[in-house]
Amino acid sequence: MILAKTRPYTMTLKAAKESAGKLSLGNGKMPGSTFAMDAFACKVGDKLAKVKGSVCDSCYARKLQKLRPSVNQGWGNNQKLAVALIANAPHKWVAAMVFQIEKAAIKSGENYHRWFDSGDLDSVDMLAAIVKVARKTPHVKHWLPTRESGIVKAYRKQGGTIPRNLRIRLSATMVNDKPLTSAKRLGVSTSTVHKKGESFVGWQCPAPDQGGNCGDCRHCWDSSINVSYRKH
Repeated sequence: MILAKTRPYTMTLKAAKESAGKLSLGNGKMPGSTFAMDAFACKVGDKLAKVKGSVCDSCYARKLQKLRPSVNQGWGNNQKLAVALIANAPHKWVAAMVFQIEKAAIKSGENYHRWFDSGDLDSVDMLAAIVKVARKTPHVKHWLPTRESGIVKAYRKQGGTIPRNLRIRLSATMVNDKPLTSAKRLGVSTSTVHKKGESFVGWQCPAPDQGGNCGDCRHCWDSSINVSYRKH
């Protein structure tokens, strides 16, 4: 009996976006690709947004979602798709993200990816899935800023490891706060926010003096030292 040859499954960019959420190359302020979710769905961030003087006070992403319905819809859709697919078929979400990131790197010529230019980690499972994406794209440097220290802690407690090409940065809670000391125990990096003209720890993000752009700076992805962002 002659068995018919089965065709290997080929993913399309459209299918990847429709099943897992859409990556963006539209953030001209930084190199490579980004993935954004609903800023109103942040867990810790939602609480901090109500605290005056916190790093989430006057959240730019929430303001943008209110001003631009298309952005609100897109980021909300990313949230729903990512959360649902990771819960039911995480390997499919990983495959779709890997496919999009690799396509974006080729198109942009930049091997850099930022997770959550809006929104934040939703669960330990999401962090585990992101780690798998990073492992499957070793040529790409990933940056994951987060205020969900509890999720990172739970992931590490379960024995979760972090690949060298994934830079997780735990954000301080309040403006002018010092870097979180728990980050060192968790094996991740930190970030803080400072007011203009006031002291800061580590490396000061140069973007405010470069038209809001990263320019040649890649400290967020490359450096283990604290990165401090000037409040705007």
